[in-house]
Amino acid sequence: MQIKRIPASRAVDWYKQGWALFSKDMKTWVLMALVMGMGGFVLNFLPILGQIVILVLLPALIAGLLYSAQQANAGKPLKLEYLWKVLLDARKRNEFLALGGILFALAALVGIISVVFVGDSLLRGATAGVGGIGLGGMLFLLIVGFASFVLFYFTTALMLFRELSLFDALKMCVSTAVTQVLPLLVLFLMYSVLSLVAVIPLGLGMLVLIPVTVGAVFVSYQEIF
Repeated sequence: MQIKRIPASRAVDWYKQGWALFSKDMKTWVLMALVMGMGGFVLNFLPILGQIVILVLLPALIAGLLYSAQQANAGKPLKLEYLWKVLLDARKRNEFLALGGILFALAALVGIISVVFVGDSLLRGATAGVGGIGLGGMLFLLIVGFASFVLFYFTTALMLFRELSLFDALKMCVSTAVTQVLPLLVLFLMYSVLSLVAVIPLGLGMLVLIPVTVGAVFVSYQEIF
């Protein structure tokens, strides 16, 4: 599998194309994001267990969104049930759930590292502000966020479209991050900034941002690989 080198400026075009895919059927895309959001809202009422379930299920649900992006790109109509397509596929389901388990383990590890090496100011960042986190904490969050973004989305895409094993997909994602740092970093930073704007109106902007980002990831996946 040959990986191309992509200029950083392409990230802007990826988001434009992601919007174009979203525009083909806004109603179904928003409905998919709404179902995911409401499911996450309900699960959050279950202390700890709810967060575990959310992280474990997310890769399979994102795979459903990526499949929807593929269908939209091919000019085919979208269906709400595409969202849980992978969860209903006994052949693929377990590896996507395993990826979710890895994400949960990494989240727990990051939490421990945050307390031990960065300090509780990182955890108090939401109330203490940027100054309370400090430069080291901000850099830590940037690195962790970028790595999680790449591993989460592109591992899922490789497992879904190339049918790679979880281990092989993870290895390919590491290679991708090394060879495509700039465009992927710009893509991640764009998502981060847009997320800050999207959550302002009661988080309703995420109903648009999530599908558009998935579309951008799909387009970037096609171009990189």
